[in-house]
Amino acid sequence: MAVSEAKKKANAKWDSENMATLACKVKRTQAAAFKTYCAECGKTSNTVLKDYVLDCIGESGEEDKGGEQE
Repeated sequence: MAVSEAKKKANAKWDSENMATLACKVKRTQAAAFKTYCAECGKTSNTVLKDYVLDCIGESGEEDKGGEQE
Protein backbone atom coordinates (compact mmCIF):
# COMPACT_ATOMS: atom_id res chain seq x y z
CA MET A 1 0.00 0.00 0.00
CA ALA A 2 1.33 3.44 -0.92
CA VAL A 3 2.18 5.95 1.78
CA SER A 4 -0.18 8.93 1.80
CA GLU A 5 1.11 12.46 1.28
CA ALA A 6 -0.06 13.35 4.81
CA LYS A 7 1.99 10.49 6.26
CA LYS A 8 5.06 11.55 4.24
CA LYS A 9 4.64 15.12 5.53
CA ALA A 10 4.26 13.93 9.14
CA ASN A 11 7.36 11.72 8.82
CA ALA A 12 9.39 14.57 7.30
CA LYS A 13 8.33 16.91 10.12
CA TRP A 14 9.29 14.36 12.79
CA ASP A 15 12.64 13.74 11.10
CA SER A 16 13.44 17.46 10.88
CA GLU A 17 12.66 17.92 14.57
CA ASN A 18 14.39 14.78 15.89
CA MET A 19 17.08 13.59 13.49
CA ALA A 20 20.46 14.90 12.31
CA THR A 21 22.74 13.89 9.46
CA LEU A 22 26.43 13.17 10.06
CA ALA A 23 28.75 13.35 7.08
CA CYS A 24 32.41 13.27 6.12
CA LYS A 25 34.32 13.64 2.88
CA VAL A 26 36.50 10.82 1.57
CA LYS A 27 38.09 10.12 -1.78
CA ARG A 28 35.78 8.49 -4.32
CA THR A 29 37.97 5.39 -4.40
CA GLN A 30 37.72 5.07 -0.61
CA ALA A 31 33.94 5.52 -0.74
CA ALA A 32 33.65 2.84 -3.42
CA ALA A 33 35.84 0.46 -1.41
CA PHE A 34 33.72 1.09 1.71
CA LYS A 35 30.48 0.47 -0.17
CA THR A 36 31.95 -2.78 -1.52
CA TYR A 37 32.94 -3.79 2.01
CA CYS A 38 29.41 -3.05 3.26
CA ALA A 39 27.82 -5.03 0.43
CA GLU A 40 30.07 -7.99 1.20
CA CYS A 41 28.86 -7.79 4.80
CA GLY A 42 25.25 -7.70 3.59
CA LYS A 43 24.64 -4.23 5.06
CA THR A 44 24.18 -0.71 3.77
CA SER A 45 26.82 1.94 4.37
CA ASN A 46 24.27 3.85 6.48
CA THR A 47 23.75 0.83 8.75
CA VAL A 48 27.48 0.24 9.21
CA LEU A 49 28.17 3.90 10.00
CA LYS A 50 25.17 4.23 12.32
CA ASP A 51 26.14 1.07 14.23
CA TYR A 52 29.68 2.43 14.63
CA VAL A 53 28.46 5.80 15.93
CA LEU A 54 26.11 4.15 18.42
CA ASP A 55 28.88 1.81 19.56
CA CYS A 56 31.21 4.77 20.10
CA ILE A 57 28.72 6.51 22.37
CA GLY A 58 27.70 3.35 24.19
CA GLU A 59 24.21 2.99 22.77
CA SER A 60 22.52 0.13 21.03
CA GLY A 61 20.58 0.63 17.80
CA GLU A 62 17.79 -1.69 18.91
CA GLU A 63 16.74 0.13 22.07
CA ASP A 64 16.19 3.57 20.52
CA LYS A 65 13.33 3.27 18.09
CA GLY A 66 11.79 6.29 19.79
CA GLY A 67 9.28 8.10 17.70
CA GLU A 68 9.95 6.32 14.44
CA GLN A 69 6.70 6.13 12.63
CA GLU A 70 5.66 3.17 10.52
